[in-house]
Amino acid sequence: MASLSSYPKVSRWARSLIALPLLMVLSPAKAELELTGWYGGFMYSDSSEELKLDSGGTRTVNKGHLKLKAGKKLNEYFSVEGQLGMTTNTGDKRGRFTYGLYLRPEKDFGRYRVYGLLGASGFHDYHDVQPDVDESGASIGLGVEVFGSKAVALSVEYLRMIDKSVDEGDYVYDSIGIGFSYYFTDDTSYFSRNRDKIKSIRY
Repeated sequence: MASLSSYPKVSRWARSLIALPLLMVLSPAKAELELTGWYGGFMYSDSSEELKLDSGGTRTVNKGHLKLKAGKKLNEYFSVEGQLGMTTNTGDKRGRFTYGLYLRPEKDFGRYRVYGLLGASGFHDYHDVQPDVDESGASIGLGVEVFGSKAVALSVEYLRMIDKSVDEGDYVYDSIGIGFSYYFTDDTSYFSRNRDKIKSIRY
């Protein structure tokens, strides 16, 4: 059997290059991601307007509704969220923009999160031959998120945006939709926390 001294000597750099892939395979390579508390999302909804006339009868209008939302977790049980949207018939001559600000109580159940929405919503209608219309009112809603990962969730949401009495009767504005939410994360791994202290290897 040949002695170890009979093998060619391996340089320190070569040993490092051999060991590096082994360390990468044997070491757990998981990113330590922490949620920042901020999130954003997109939702497509069906919005429904219903006016029960004091004179009798009901007027109903349904429209597609595109929404963007953004929010910030306040603690384990509450977030605050804002929404901006527009109906799918919006154009340069007529259309509707919507907005809302809500307190969001929520509860986690593993991969699922159930939440409510409490706040106020409004809309602005513009028309090229008619006066603009603005309406607002108290809002209440309910939603659920299903997480495919720590940061991404599928969301289903119902929101009663406005429910109030107007000159002609009782007016209700609802939306129900489906969309996605993304929860922003920070990489808190050892390397990321100390990247300023670790010198780059230069060749």
